[in-house]
Order: sequence, then C-alpha cells, then structure tokens
Amino acid sequence: MPTRNIHVPARYRVDGKIHGNRIRQVAIPQAAIEAEVLAETRDGTRFALGDGTTLLVTERRVQPRETDDGVLRLRSLDMLDTAERARDEAAKPRWLKPVSSDPEELSREEAAALCDDARKSWRGRFQFQEEDPEAGTPGLRSPQSGALHAILAHWKVTTAPATVVMPTGTGKTETMLALLVSQRLHRLLVVVPTVALRDQVSRKFITLGILKDHGIVSRDAHHPVVGVMEHRPRTVEEVDELFARCNVVVTNMQVVGGCEPAIQERIAEACTHLFIDEAHHISARTWDAFRRRMLAKVIVQFTATPFRTDGRHVDGKVVFNYPLRKAQEEGYFRPINFRPVNVFGTRDADREIACAALARLDADRGSGLRHLVMARVDSIDRASSVHALYAEIAPGHRPLLIHSKMPQAQRREALRALRADETRVIVCVDMLGEGFDLPELKIAALHDMHKSLAITLQFTGRFTRTAAHLGRATVVANIADPGVDESLRDLYAEDADWNVLLRRLSEGETGRQQRRSDLIESFVDAPPEIALRNIAPKMSAVVYRTACERWRPEDLDVETKWVSLLADPAISRRFEMAVFVTREVEPVSWGAVKEISNVSYHLYVLHWNRELGLLFINSSNNDGTHEGIAKSVAGEDISLIRGEEVFRSLHGINRLVLMNLGLSHSLSKAVRFTMLVGADIAEAVTSGDLETKTKSNTFGKGYADGGKVTVGCSKKGRVWSYKIAYDPSEWLEWCQAIGRKLIDESIDPGEIILRNVLLPERVSDRPALVPLVIEWSEEFYNRPEEGVTVEIDGEVAPFYEAGLELIAHERDGPIQFRVFTETKSAGYRIAFRGEHVRYEPLSRQEVRIKAGKRIKTLSEWFDEEPPVVRFEDNTFLIYNEQFRLRNPGERAPYPRERLEAWSWPAHVDLTVESQKVAKRPHSIQFHALRVLADPAHDPHYSFLLDDDDHHEAADIVGLKVVGERLVVHFYHCKFSKERMAGARVDDLYAVCGQAQKSVMWKADPVGLLQHLRRRSAERERKHGVSRFEVGNDADLAALAHRARLLIPDFRIFIVQPGLSKANASREQLDLLAATEAYLKETYAIPLTVIGSP
Repeated sequence: MPTRNIHVPARYRVDGKIHGNRIRQVAIPQAAIEAEVLAETRDGTRFALGDGTTLLVTERRVQPRETDDGVLRLRSLDMLDTAERARDEAAKPRWLKPVSSDPEELSREEAAALCDDARKSWRGRFQFQEEDPEAGTPGLRSPQSGALHAILAHWKVTTAPATVVMPTGTGKTETMLALLVSQRLHRLLVVVPTVALRDQVSRKFITLGILKDHGIVSRDAHHPVVGVMEHRPRTVEEVDELFARCNVVVTNMQVVGGCEPAIQERIAEACTHLFIDEAHHISARTWDAFRRRMLAKVIVQFTATPFRTDGRHVDGKVVFNYPLRKAQEEGYFRPINFRPVNVFGTRDADREIACAALARLDADRGSGLRHLVMARVDSIDRASSVHALYAEIAPGHRPLLIHSKMPQAQRREALRALRADETRVIVCVDMLGEGFDLPELKIAALHDMHKSLAITLQFTGRFTRTAAHLGRATVVANIADPGVDESLRDLYAEDADWNVLLRRLSEGETGRQQRRSDLIESFVDAPPEIALRNIAPKMSAVVYRTACERWRPEDLDVETKWVSLLADPAISRRFEMAVFVTREVEPVSWGAVKEISNVSYHLYVLHWNRELGLLFINSSNNDGTHEGIAKSVAGEDISLIRGEEVFRSLHGINRLVLMNLGLSHSLSKAVRFTMLVGADIAEAVTSGDLETKTKSNTFGKGYADGGKVTVGCSKKGRVWSYKIAYDPSEWLEWCQAIGRKLIDESIDPGEIILRNVLLPERVSDRPALVPLVIEWSEEFYNRPEEGVTVEIDGEVAPFYEAGLELIAHERDGPIQFRVFTETKSAGYRIAFRGEHVRYEPLSRQEVRIKAGKRIKTLSEWFDEEPPVVRFEDNTFLIYNEQFRLRNPGERAPYPRERLEAWSWPAHVDLTVESQKVAKRPHSIQFHALRVLADPAHDPHYSFLLDDDDHHEAADIVGLKVVGERLVVHFYHCKFSKERMAGARVDDLYAVCGQAQKSVMWKADPVGLLQHLRRRSAERERKHGVSRFEVGNDADLAALAHRARLLIPDFRIFIVQPGLSKANASREQLDLLAATEAYLKETYAIPLTVIGSP
C-alpha cells in the first residue's frame, strides 16, 4: 500500500467557549507521521496510522463510521502536507470524530476532575535536563534552567513577588510552562500586555511548547486545561465558571485591568499563582490596582528589561537577571548594527532612513539572508505618509501598511503576505507587538522612536539558532532627532551590555559624535557594571608630572582593607585612558556596629599624556590626591603639581571674576585661614594683603574659547570646573588645555590675580561713565522664556515679548531705564541709598513679574536678582558693586579702514530705524533686509528674520548651516539723530549696547531658534504678518532639532548709516573698539560695522 507524509492536527479533549472565553485541553498533540493510504473514496482519503488506528480525511461534512477511529475535515486535502495552516476560522481543521467535550456541558465536578487528572499526571514527569548543543542533546536552555532554579529557591523562603529578567528570545514562556508542570501549580493566571501575545502564550500553554519534544516533560503527562479570557466577566459567577474549569487562564492587561473591583477580587480568590509576562508594561493605574489585589498570591513577573515603559524599575525582588552579553555569548542574541542618519526636517529624514533601511535589505538579500524591514512610526497619519514613501522608492518590495484601525481581514492578509515573503517591508504603528513572532524582521527603520528602545532592539536582535537564513540585525534612526540620542542614553543606562551589543556604524555621525564614538569604542574590556557612554565625570583632576616612557594602567592597585575594585579597569591604549569603579566600605559613624557599614562606589578616570608627561586623575572621591594610584600606573618617579603652580590654571581667562579667594596667614598665629568673597577680595588685593598671606584656593568665572568658563584650584593640587563632561572626550580636551598651562614656566601665577582679574568695588554712587545697556540678571536668562510673564498696567505679556532698555545715555544723573511691551511701558531709576541700591518706579505704575509660582514687583525682583548695567569702557555695575579691569592697558581705536560704507538710497530716511509690521520701505531695516535677502549676497542665508522689537535678539537674524557649523549673523540697526551721516557718538551708544547684550545667545543656540519661532508665531497671531523674510517655521523647527549637534559660529554687525566712514570721530572709534573687545573677550564673536561713506 502507498504511504504519505502527513501533518495530523492536535485532538482536543475539551474545546469550546464559556461566556465567550475559549477553553481547550489537548488529548493528542499534532504530529507529522508517515501514514499508509488505505483507500481514496468519494468521502475522502482513509489512512492507517502507526498506532493501529484509522483516520478519514475529508473535504466535506460526512457521517463518521463506527470503524473510523478519527474523522478530520479540511478545506483542502493539500493542507495535510503543511503544518502552517490558514489562520481564518473557516479554513481551520475540524475533528468530526472523536468529538471534543464542550466545557459548557461539563458539570463543575467533571471539569474539576479533568484539571485534577492533569495535575496528578505531572507528578514525576518533569526532568531538570539542560541542553547540550555540542552533543545535540535537547533540554532546557541555560537561562531557562537558571531562572527556574532561582524562582524555586525564592519560593523556599518567601511568597513575595519575584522578578525574572530574560531578554527576548531566551525562552520566558517555556520557563513558565516548566514551573507549571514541575511544581504542579493548582490554578495559574497569566497576564500579558497585548492580544497578540495572549494568543501566542495561550497556544504555548495548550501545547506545552517544546517541553515534550525535548524530553523535559514525559509524553504520558496530560496537557493542562487552558482558558483564554478574551472578555471581561460581568459577574463573579462568570469568574467561577471559567476558573473552576481550568488549570491555567491566560488574559491580557486591558481585559483584567478593566474589570470591576468585585470581579478583580474574585479573580484573585480563584487563582493560586500569577505570572505577568512583559512586566515592563505595568504602569497604568488600573493595572497597578489589580496587581495590588493579587499580592496575597504567589507572583512572578517576567520581563525583557527591568525598566517599565514609564522609566521606573519593575518592582519585586529580581531573583534572576540573565545578561544580554551572556545571551550573545551563548548564541541566543546577536549584536545589532546601529546605522545612524543625520538629517534635519521630518520629510528628508524619513527618506534618508528609508533609503538606508532598503540599502541594508538589498545587501542582506544579496547575501542570501531572508531579512525583512519593519518601519516604525507613532501615528496612523505618519504610517500612511511613510508607507507612500517606501512604495515610491521600492515598489518591487511591495511595502504594506498595518495598524489597529484596519479591518481584521486586511491586517491578517498583510501579516500572511509578510510571512509568505510576498512583501519585504511592513510599515506599522508602534511595533507589531510583543507576541508577533517573525524572526526575519531583522531591519528596524525607526522613523519615530519606541518608548523603550531596548524592546525594539531585542525584538530585532533575537536569533533563532536553527535559522541559517538569518544574519545580524540593523536598526536605522535619525540622530539629528534629540529623542534618538535621549533614547540611546536611556538604553545604556538600562543595561551596560548594550555597549557591546549595539555596534554603532559611523555613517551619518558628525565630527563631534565621531570623536566621542571613537573614544568609547577604543576601550578594551569595558566593565559590564558601567555604561561608558553614560559616565559623566566632573571637570576636575589632580595632576602629576611623570618620568615614565610608558604608563601601565593594567598594574593599577587600589586594594586596601576598605577599598576594592568593582571590576577590572577599562583601558584605551589609543587615548591613554583608564576607567574603573571602586567599592569603598567604611564603618558607620553613629556607633560601633560591625554588622553594618556605609558602602559607596566611586568613578575614576585616568589620562596619561605622553607629550606633556602628565598624569591626570579624576575621581568622584575628592578625598586626597590619589598618590598610590599614580605610582601604581606611572612608577615611583612622580610629583604632584601643587602650590603656586596650580594657580596657572587661571591664565588665559578673559574678564575673570573671582567668586571666592582663600588665604592662609603666614604671620598671624591667631587666624590661620580667611575666605574672602565679593568686594572683600578687591580690598585684600589692593591693600597688599597678598604679600603677608598665601593663596590657598580660589574659584572664578570668566570667558575663554568663545564661551563662559569656570575654574577653581587649590594649592593642595586640585583643579576643577563646574562643568560636567557628559562626553568623556570633553574631559580629555579639558585636561590637555589645563596641563599646558600648568607646566608653562612663562606664566607667573602671582601676576594673574594682581593684573588680570575684574575686581568688584563697592560704590555709593553711579560711575561717571556713559551707560550703554542694561541687561536682565543671568538668573533671568537661565529660566525658560515661556515660563516668565511681565505685567504692566494690567496687561500681561510673555517674557520674550517684553523689553528692558535705558531711557538715556548720560554721564551723570540717575540711571533711568524702562520695561516695555508692545503697548505698555513703565520707567524706573537706580537710586543709591548709602550702601544699598533701590530700583524705584518713576510713577505709581509698578511692573509685576511672574516666574513659576512666584509673583513680585520688579523692584522686589531686582533686589534679589539685580540687573547688569554696562558702560562705555567695559566697566559694569551689579547692585552696588562696580567691576573693572585693574590694568586695561592702552586700547587702539577701531580701525577706520575696517568700517564698511554702504550707499544708502535717497528714499531711505536715516532717522527711521524699523520697518515695523507695515514693512516701511523708507526704513533702515527694510533696506538692509533687501540687501541681505538678495541671492547674490554672500553669505546667502537659509533663514532671514525680522526680530526687531522689545526683547529682540537682533533687528535682523541671518542663519545658515555650513558643514558642521551653525552660522548666526546678528544685525543691530540704529537710526541716526540727523538725516545726514556724521561723527555723533550719541548715534552709537544704544546700538553698541545692543551688540554687547546679544552675545549671550551664543551660549544657547537652540534657545535662540526657539525664541525666534515663538516671536514669529506671536506676531503672526497678533498681526497676521510673519517675521520670516527668507525660510519658514517648519524648516526652522527642523534646524532647532539639529542645532545641538552643530558648532555655533556667530558674527555681530552694527548697522548705523549715521556713522560716516570718512568723518568718524576718535570718540566713536574708541567706543567701537571697546565694544569689539567685549565681544572678543567674552564669546570670541567678530564685529563688523556698517555705516555710510
């Protein structure tokens, strides 16, 4: 008789629904067998099976014969040849004989007996057998065995909730099955996050997964009776009806979390154990409420990451945490290629991401790998546009779209086509969901970031050992999107193993990012306990001179009775760096208790600079100078840089203001040490006290390398800054800059404080100088603009729509200023009252400032946070302290030949500055905008905005990206007091002040772009007129996303057609020179002056 290989579907002892929820128990599992063909008749084909029984397979409904042991109905006999059956109900195989029991027709007693029989059959039928891949012996995987033993050990001592962390693809569900059978759990509730995962997990429980096939569970053990709670029970009786008939109930969070409290209470009473799968989803309040009701039960939480989607830790004691690195070593997980693109603008970024993903797909397919692309977005609208993009670029791959609002049949068809390799690109909202099992999805195109990047990466990175057609996964994302960088930082914080598993490709990175990546990737054997991408050492170090030809970080020795290394140091030979963490134990200070100690962990970062012969040691432990560490890596011939030499670190800082100065007394025995602040420092320096005292420590702030800096130093050998090195390469550059100063013998540390420091001097009257500008305090600028409002005479305006300016530029008399909005204004004067300063309104009208929840009058705010008034010679006044350079030296006037002379058309009125909303063609600003917007102008700006008005950055702002630089040009326009150009210094006071005031934006280019967007939107809302002369808001928003990755390149222009190049006075040129000096010494911004011939 002929034979045929056929796939016989599972037979069910119980199969049916109760209150809409399906209950099943397998009697005989599905099997692939060689069957003997007995006969082919009109009714179908009759087979003789290996166990002596017969099976009739038919395509139509027939009346089973008594002689037939089994009758199976299929839509097509061809379905016998495949185990992958159609997924719609109409196509599913149906057993006509034997007929399964309907759970509704079983009595409570009969149903309970089936459940008890299953549990009894498990006794002695479970084998703790581990797989041996080399010998080809099947069994439990290493992480499954470890998790199983860890849970059982936990249960021996407590019933408190336990958490098991197992990366995707390492076998969490089989671990649950093993617990069910080995411990013969009485009634188990399994809760999962999604419907797809509910269906997948319930199928595993119904079939017992691979446990029988691998010999872990004996063949004669019964399968559990499994219920799938698809619908919320309406009464407690419905709960009882379902749970009394099952060994296991599987449901999803939305169903159980949405049940009424009484129903949840009964569910908690009905089960003995609770397993939660993908526990990182446990964040919704409704779900948390249900879990709390279950706390009296035995709970095990299974998760791929110990962090919830809301960023918090999954609670419960972590009894087993299988590392990703171990998963890779043992072949369950492969490293992932991270392919960054760097594009601003959503549309352009989508295209770049799609092209990169499709290029990877073509390359993988060309190598014989059956990879597929999953393009992830976060909304249906985005899904439609991204799908259209893929369809345009790669129609041959037949991209398909899937989301929750599509009809069920359409979704099923899309997934069928994906499984059948009829499409190679699927565009989905969020992800296809935990529970969707298709390992070929190896290329993830992240058009929008997932809440948990770790889960996305695990989804794509899992590896099926038996699938030879699968290779390494690739994730494509746009690093110009701040959300991507933030997600990566969060990822490395979750698990340091991602440093190894996420192989970052260099394409698309900027030079700054490339340097950071090069540094991180140069480390060998990075400690698994720490993510190098996430360390953030403070800018500080003790510095040793060394004489060694080569340092030996591998010989590092920190071991003492109280201190030990947490792990071996990570070493970069290329950058001569070492990073390690110590565990330091010390007795508690509040008693002699040996059993309890204080334990702290400290980060150490070392850098040896061969060129300078210096060793830099940075540590979060600032106790001591770490001489022992220095000797262990650089030898005995070392010397700490200390004493006066340390104060060389203050060299090269422009406009240095000392915040404090510590002095050790060399003569006085009564006073050993004095700490000076503010004007007391000036008194000590000017009175000659430094001749009888030695500097102990100091801290100051100033400007260097085009930005604000802080620096502190102590004669004991430590140098520091308040800045934190979120990028370790920044600390490396800081060390090299500091090191060069410390060993420069030409720098006299004593002269720095005596000559180069801005010293505060208490004054009881205003300086006899012309004030140029008044500025809000630094604290004001540090607040978000949108979080501050200004109220004048009952009218409230946002801070970015309010101005602060001097009323007059006079050498004597009270300094007067005003705060103003578009329609209101309030005047004030600065009044000196002995040692105090008052900011007094010129009328009864007081300005009110609201910042957060605080509301105060302007006078009250300025008492706490006084404004800064800057004068013609770069002196400035804060409250009653005047700051000026002690030895400013002779400053040359601004070179006349550098003045740019524009020819101003006759229709331009030199006394009219602003174009206003009406865009007045006879204004200075209007003509300047026409010149700058001309395509022939160099540079040709991508954005040109009219930012004129109160709280402006500048009258005109030009923006352009050139390579890695964000070019920002500020044009400050000012009207002339007369219609003809001349030599009037009064024409320059205000505009020079505006130029000086605007330098602060270089420290916050992203804030500048946000400021411009907010003000443009506000003007458009009020007047229907845009501030954009070139460019648009959408593109500027895209640039704002990218700006943090670009290097700011600022230039400031003064535009005063009332200034005559030919006739400019010495007084005017001196004022311009002082302004240029301020711009250069603070933020290193060049100045260009535009006037008339």
